[in-house]
Order: sequence, then C-alpha cells, then structure tokens
Amino acid sequence: MGRGRQAGQGGAGAAEDPSPAARITAIEDLTTLDALLTGIPADVRTAFGIHALGPLADDTNPSYRMLLETLDVFLAHNGSWARTAEALHLHVNTVHYRIQRVEILTGRDLARLDHKLDLKAALLCR
Repeated sequence: MGRGRQAGQGGAGAAEDPSPAARITAIEDLTTLDALLTGIPADVRTAFGIHALGPLADDTNPSYRMLLETLDVFLAHNGSWARTAEALHLHVNTVHYRIQRVEILTGRDLARLDHKLDLKAALLCR
C-alpha cells in the first residue's frame, strides 16, 4: 500500500458520498480511536453513543452530565481513582460512587478493557 493511499478509496461508490462524515482520511492519520471515528457517518456515531451511554446520553439531566464528566476524566486518567479525584477536586470515595453509578446506568463494568473502550468511543461520538 503506498503512502499516498487514502482510507475509503477504491471500491464502487467510495467517492460518491459527499457528506462531511465521508471525509477521506489518510491511512497514516488513522492512529487514534478519535481519528477512526471521524470516518463513521454522524448518524451512526450518534446512535452508538446513545445506545452505549444509555440514560447518561440525556445530557439535559445535570446529574447525568456530572457522571459523564467524571467518566471522561476517569478514562482520561487511565482508570486511576486518585488522579481522577485530584483532577475533579473530589474525595476518592465520591469518584468510586460516581463510577459505580455510571456502571449501573450503562450496564458496563469499567474493570473490563472492552467496556472502557466502548464508553470512551461513546464519549467521542457525542
């Protein structure tokens, strides 16, 4: 594969979708989950985010927004309870409680890597 090759090139109809979500990304740029998700159509990203986050996808609820912020910081700090607590200026027990609520509401277990990845992708899809 040549260095100039683009993701999404080739195949019938590859260049027929003019939507922004169909933006062609250089394969060399596909180094992160965020970069990968930019190639997914917006409606699919939105549906995935809503489904994976469950009730937390309702960001009109202030309690759910707080839980989403905690989840985002928790994942950004590689699941470190102490660093998350420090970043959010909370007691570590509060972080434990909030993450437990996230797990209950989403049906995900944040001790599992695949569930962490699902929720990280869902946050990026919002």
